[in-house]
Amino acid sequence: MWVLLLEKAYAKLHGNYYTLRGGFASEGMIDLTGNPTECFDFNDPIAVEMIKKGTFFDMMINFDKMNFLMSASTPGEDLWTEAGRPSQEGGLVPGHAYSVITVLKTKEGIKLLKIRNPWG
Repeated sequence: MWVLLLEKAYAKLHGNYYTLRGGFASEGMIDLTGNPTECFDFNDPIAVEMIKKGTFFDMMINFDKMNFLMSASTPGEDLWTEAGRPSQEGGLVPGHAYSVITVLKTKEGIKLLKIRNPWG
């Protein structure tokens, strides 16, 4: 119940629920926790280099071990959620934010990222 009340208060603070559409999850994390955040754009050359070297995933593993709040998002525009119908292709919804639950690497070197759709 407290989550619903918090969402309503946050929407009231920003004028209405419509203004909460879009944006960045990091903005909400800053507002709700007061903690600093870090955003990584996969088009940024520094992030691209970290991904190629494998250091980006290792960094995420360390963030997970330190219990940092993490989120991920997909580019594009979410045309399905508000229309009340599922994505036609399945998988990740364009223009949507996801909670990162767990980051780990198996003994075989397989990289796994457990994410959750807060809406689903």
